[in-house]
Amino acid sequence: MQGSSGRTFLTRMGLRNIRTNRTMSAASVLVLISCLMLIGLVFLIAVNLNAVFGQFSSRNVIMVYLNPGLDNDQIGGIEQHIRALPNVKDCVFISSEEAYQRVKAQNDGAFELLEGTGTSFLPAGFEVSPIRMDEFGDTVTTLEHIDPGVASVRSFQDVAKKLSAVERALMIFGAAVIGILMLVSVFIISSTVRATMFSRQQEINVMKSVGASQAFIRWPFLVEGVVLGVLGAMFALLVVFLVYALLASVLRPFFSNLLGGGFQLESFTKYLIVLLPGFLGLGVLTGGGGSMLSITRYLKEQVLEEALAREHA
Repeated sequence: MQGSSGRTFLTRMGLRNIRTNRTMSAASVLVLISCLMLIGLVFLIAVNLNAVFGQFSSRNVIMVYLNPGLDNDQIGGIEQHIRALPNVKDCVFISSEEAYQRVKAQNDGAFELLEGTGTSFLPAGFEVSPIRMDEFGDTVTTLEHIDPGVASVRSFQDVAKKLSAVERALMIFGAAVIGILMLVSVFIISSTVRATMFSRQQEINVMKSVGASQAFIRWPFLVEGVVLGVLGAMFALLVVFLVYALLASVLRPFFSNLLGGGFQLESFTKYLIVLLPGFLGLGVLTGGGGSMLSITRYLKEQVLEEALAREHA
């Protein structure tokens, strides 16, 4: 049986095997759904936590206070120096009047005693937003010595260090969890397919007895594994969508209160272009790879058993 007709026959055999072994096929798909669902949820949780840290980072600004009596040219020169730093995302000048109005708005009636004193007691300065939190400390040190016109620099460096440490730990943890779940998926799919092979041992022996090549024997199992992988991936994507929608409806009010009404959880559809090919790739890899691993090991064991049998004959 050669060419496309032979390959079509073997493909149909693989699809028939799925129908024939419904229980084991369903078990394989459920295992893959569980693992891919966890991988997808870990990915989406990591994406949203990074967004949360981004919100905190954008609010964790560095205040650069200026000496009094600087003219506009001197202030403009300091701003140029600050904007030239590689880790500066934005730099906003805050005059003494603006600083006064901000503090007054934040403290309501507590400023009544200072009415009429003017705004000169509050220094003008720059509100500097850093790009990377892991370079926060170096940026603060540079700003402290950037110009003689700088009186002082105020920052929440300890908070920045903690945010940076949590972000790194999250990335490492997410990568480790995804890697472990992938290994678990391959192992369980491989074990499941191997169990079905022993139930079809007579079928494999018949194919070998009529001279079927190893490629001929492998193909139906490969088709079976790939199809199960694709089915598991599609169902897993649907489950992730439903679970994420449920979690988002529960957690959205919490994050809105924590970070302000403008914060929104990341949209599932925004990452669908990543999740869909990712799930399909992982499904094909684990399903097809697990099947190939099992059938290859099984055929090697069969060859070894036949060789030992001939030696003892």
